[in-house]
Amino acid sequence: MRCLAAGLLIVLAAAGCGGAKHDAVPENAYLTGVHVTGSSVQFEFKSKPQQVAASWQPASRVNECGSGAPVRLRGHAFAVVHFRPAASAEIKGEEVVLTYTGPRRLGGPGPVLETARMCDFEADLGWAIGVERRIPLHVERDGSTVTISFG
Repeated sequence: MRCLAAGLLIVLAAAGCGGAKHDAVPENAYLTGVHVTGSSVQFEFKSKPQQVAASWQPASRVNECGSGAPVRLRGHAFAVVHFRPAASAEIKGEEVVLTYTGPRRLGGPGPVLETARMCDFEADLGWAIGVERRIPLHVERDGSTVTISFG
């Protein structure tokens, strides 16, 4: 009977039923740069973000993710982009190493007028983009670079 039980444990372990964790936590994409041009905002990461979600939001929904404080931007239309899992700093042991050292807010010449970080919490990195008016929004991914363009 012990041989049967031992054999069953070996078969279950080989099949992956021994309590092994199958869902590995995805690694964060770490932001390294943000560049604003007239009609786009380019986000550069150390590695490719798994999820990118961009949408138009009313000004009342452009808020910091932790405090809920409004993020006021120049412009008449507001796009919000979230990168997940992503962050602007890496935790290495007890040390926090910033991967993005640029400003939290950047201006633009139009139609992009202003861009501001609104969220960097629990692997959710969010930026808001104020534009002159609501125009077509495009998300382009090229490796570890994500470009949000307008027009």
